[in-house]
Amino acid sequence: MKYFFSAGEHSGDLHAAALIREVRRLDPAAEIWGMGGPLMAEAGAEIVIDPTRESTFGYLEAAKKYFVFKKYFKQLTRLLKERRPDVMVWVDFGGFNVLLAEQAAALSIPVVCLFPPSAWAYSKGRAARVAGCVTHIASVLPFEADFYREYGLKVTYVGHPLIDRVKPAVEPERWRQSYYVKAEEKVILLMPGSRRQEVQQLLPVMLEAIAQIAAGEEKLRFFLPVAPTIGRELIGSYLAAYPGLVSLVDSADAYNVMAAADLGILASGTATLEAALLGLPMVVVYRLSGVSAFLFKILMNEEKKKEPLMVALPNLIKRRRVIPELIQHDLTPENLVAQFRLLLETEGLRAEIRKELSELSALLGPPGVMERVATIVVGEASQKR
Repeated sequence: MKYFFSAGEHSGDLHAAALIREVRRLDPAAEIWGMGGPLMAEAGAEIVIDPTRESTFGYLEAAKKYFVFKKYFKQLTRLLKERRPDVMVWVDFGGFNVLLAEQAAALSIPVVCLFPPSAWAYSKGRAARVAGCVTHIASVLPFEADFYREYGLKVTYVGHPLIDRVKPAVEPERWRQSYYVKAEEKVILLMPGSRRQEVQQLLPVMLEAIAQIAAGEEKLRFFLPVAPTIGRELIGSYLAAYPGLVSLVDSADAYNVMAAADLGILASGTATLEAALLGLPMVVVYRLSGVSAFLFKILMNEEKKKEPLMVALPNLIKRRRVIPELIQHDLTPENLVAQFRLLLETEGLRAEIRKELSELSALLGPPGVMERVATIVVGEASQKR
């Protein structure tokens, strides 16, 4: 059978690649093609468009890429008509993929959606739009599944793929020894995001803050895994002003650093949930343009407007603030220094956060997530209308 996959950023590329491997296990003769990145290509997909280095966050930021993605949309729409896949698999990247899903639905191509838009938090109108073009949602969160069922959608709660993925390759102590970390030193993880735009917004604040912290604390070691979508040149251009402060490690080492670290400063995104599953206390940072932040507030569902604003995935899943967040105007070097030092100097607070994070695994479902999603994908492909 023929499968069209659509993923638009690094995290989607990662999850789609894992799903492709499971689909191939169930359907060895599968013909798989679509939009994605190098990880999907490694898994055996034919990549016709790679937008993973173009991905953005925020409305204004996405608008700047309008003509690039308009070209991608026309190309993919034409290929959907010409190649007629048996199923479209939508992996995150909702603003673009909902448009493609509508085209697929118009061609009577079933659409399976993994990581649908967070309409339970922002703009319920998106849920109605999803209901008009998606055949089956593979939901990663229990409350997400309940929300979308209210719109008459076929929804299967499969659990979160990170349950199967987040596993360090080496023991924390062994990793620390390999980087000559002394017993009395603390390892601090820095993750400024997987998009160029995130790095430009967040890394300068992180570096200014940790430079202040390091000036008064000698027993800290800072490590930064470089995302495959971000070149070392970009990171290096910021680190040049802080020689010797931060050690760069390969992205493949990210889970090892998370498991070995004592604290982290992370951009909001998938990495926060990965680190949380490994029990890492952290400060989550996030910043959009003023226009995008304003639009988010306007589009936020009314019941969410009454609640404290949260962006970190662990907090959203727990439905309360478990880990500290610094977002928008609150994200300053001074505030980050204060929040970081509070965690660094308060062992009881770190222990409390670790306890809260230890409960996340039970909320994200049992292992074997992508096997369950692949069964849905192959099943829908075999029932193509």
